[in-house]
Amino acid sequence: MAVGVTLLGPNIDHRRSLETMLGADRPVNWAPDSNSFLRGRDMGWWERMQHKVERLLGTRRPDYLAHVGQALQANNSQVVVAYWGTEPLADLVALRRLRPDVKLVLMVLCYPVALDAAGIQRQNWMMRRATRLLDGILFPNAAMRDHFLAESLMPRNLSHLILSPCWPVGFQFAGPQPEGLPDPNVVFIGRTDLSAATVHKADDLRPMMLDLLNAGIELHHGRSKETDDGHPLRRPFSPVAQDQLIERMACHDASLIAYNLEACQNEARFELTVPDRLLSSVAAGVPIAVPQQGYTGLKQYLAGHEALIEFESPQALLRQLKDRGRVREMRQAAWHARERFTAERHGPVLRAYIDSLT
Repeated sequence: MAVGVTLLGPNIDHRRSLETMLGADRPVNWAPDSNSFLRGRDMGWWERMQHKVERLLGTRRPDYLAHVGQALQANNSQVVVAYWGTEPLADLVALRRLRPDVKLVLMVLCYPVALDAAGIQRQNWMMRRATRLLDGILFPNAAMRDHFLAESLMPRNLSHLILSPCWPVGFQFAGPQPEGLPDPNVVFIGRTDLSAATVHKADDLRPMMLDLLNAGIELHHGRSKETDDGHPLRRPFSPVAQDQLIERMACHDASLIAYNLEACQNEARFELTVPDRLLSSVAAGVPIAVPQQGYTGLKQYLAGHEALIEFESPQALLRQLKDRGRVREMRQAAWHARERFTAERHGPVLRAYIDSLT
């Protein structure tokens, strides 16, 4: 009988991806991490303070632990796969106390989350404490694994697997590849609404945007008041659902993946992480444009991809995009490469790894 698995984390697209990877032939259910469980609740200052302390030392809320315990019992889970950043670390510490018989696996999708030295030190302490209790860890690329080993963020003998995160086939546009646009252009699907509470300084890409526009590159991105400057080559669009966004992206020369690294005290997050906007871009079948310097983990994820455009300056990017024949070839290559970047393709490796732990 297939091993029962409970996924632990926020209710985001990575949940659907993991469910797809694990397949329909085994019992898989989901439980929120404690932050997601408490989101939207009206908590007093003392309860909020308790939760902050528990985020460091381990979750102890009886109602949350009861909820997770019920999820484990519902499908007789022998394995918990927790995901995204540092969100589930405190809950994994609690689960080790609650259910020492269950195998605990962390899927490291984004790390470190912090952009400053103090925040990274705190998260490193949390990670070292949690990984001592784990049975396995999933890395998105070799760069993240090497970072964990170099910084002693996990025991050297901890079982691990490099697993490329991908969206399911169902996220891809089922129709034919759209026609390309006539002039050099890129689409950017990162944050542009810079007033939101979850925005960090690295999201402010306005300096690079202006350089691209002034170089003569048509720039398509989500509409926001912060980018409403009336530039003639700026093409803002209204927010759309994920499936509509992926369909829309396929007509572009490239999807721009970049952050404002100059605003960061520490660039490790962007050096190591495979961002969700990249997963959506390869699912859309659009070439990827990324700065020549940095982004090692992202480039490892795209190793062998024929539709990767590295550029050292906006002018250098424009020169590449002006070769319309080459752009057409890369768009076609990106479209055909979509099957390489699917959760279904990577599912067998994850299933075999999960089974090996029990």
